[in-house]
Amino acid sequence: MNSKSVIIPIHSEDKYGTRSLLNDGSVDLPGKNAEAFVKTIPFDAPITELLHPEVRYEVTDHCNASCIMCPRDKHEHAREHGIMDQALYEKSIDEVVALGAKKIVLTGFGEPMLDKRLELKIKYAKSKGLSTYIISNGSILNSKRARTILEAGLDEIRISFYGMSPETYNAVMQGLDFNKTMTGMMEFLKLRDELGAKTKIQVSYLEMEENKADTGKFREFWESIVDAIEIWRPHNFGDGRDYRDRVEEVEIKNTCGRPENGPLQIQWNGEVIPCCYDYNNQIILGNAFTTPVLEILNGPKYRLLRYAHRQKQFEMFPYCNQCDQLLPHADALVYTNRHNLPAEEAVKLSNTDLFNLADAKEIDEEVLNERYKQKA
Repeated sequence: MNSKSVIIPIHSEDKYGTRSLLNDGSVDLPGKNAEAFVKTIPFDAPITELLHPEVRYEVTDHCNASCIMCPRDKHEHAREHGIMDQALYEKSIDEVVALGAKKIVLTGFGEPMLDKRLELKIKYAKSKGLSTYIISNGSILNSKRARTILEAGLDEIRISFYGMSPETYNAVMQGLDFNKTMTGMMEFLKLRDELGAKTKIQVSYLEMEENKADTGKFREFWESIVDAIEIWRPHNFGDGRDYRDRVEEVEIKNTCGRPENGPLQIQWNGEVIPCCYDYNNQIILGNAFTTPVLEILNGPKYRLLRYAHRQKQFEMFPYCNQCDQLLPHADALVYTNRHNLPAEEAVKLSNTDLFNLADAKEIDEEVLNERYKQKA
């Protein structure tokens, strides 16, 4: 069997019950019974709508690249792999729209364009009045696929492009081809303008030792022809890599804001996790395809996660405790032309809808750069 097609055995039917979720190994409460402990933490007012107007759907966790900064090697045999069922997706969309969803991001730990029904998912979301966004490596943007994506009504695409020559790009984005991707992206830009489509195109760069010499070339080439660019330094992807230091001192850690302020992250099989950094579904909070979203948000494990972050008791969730998103990381942003916020504020933002996750507030449109703002 091809190793890329390995399927992890399905867990018991009770996997998403309260007892199973609290005792699946992702919660660490030494000497305490997790179910009993949850009953002792304060109850908040019941959540009656989404914490955040954006919902992220991992339409697939498959990818056609093995980028060096991405822990796909640690993902290959760690969880089930697949593509999100269309009917279950549509049912979920109906539910989250009723709960206040305004924007849908059709990306998780995978290349969304490997989902052959991606255009149908975009169209369905658009039919419900939702804004749609994908993050892609751009390698599949051939002329036919570019047209169907644009005609589906996609609102925004962020393309990862980590090198400005075949040597650097192919070394970092292993499995892809610089010339093929570049040709496809230029055709995509041309076709968008010919069709008069309103799709925003953003190109993103991760600056590493392997491609640092190309950073200036990236900015010089892309800034004038797309709607926005951003240049970042890589993060650890949870436990996947070690680009940033990890520390134990709780006094310098602060919540990332995600458990409190979203966005809701639904994986291809319906599992709800705290955020996109949990690429192997290590903190499962429920399953949105079998359990109502509000029941998950108000459930014991989600409540415990929010409590741990509020109290800065991150050790209750070891996966959170070692995450670099709890630490100061203003130096992670090298450059952006989407807005004019200082780096200290910019790193608090969701990189999709620019919602301030730490302070729970929407971005002031006045700080958006005109080209990016007007393309909407």
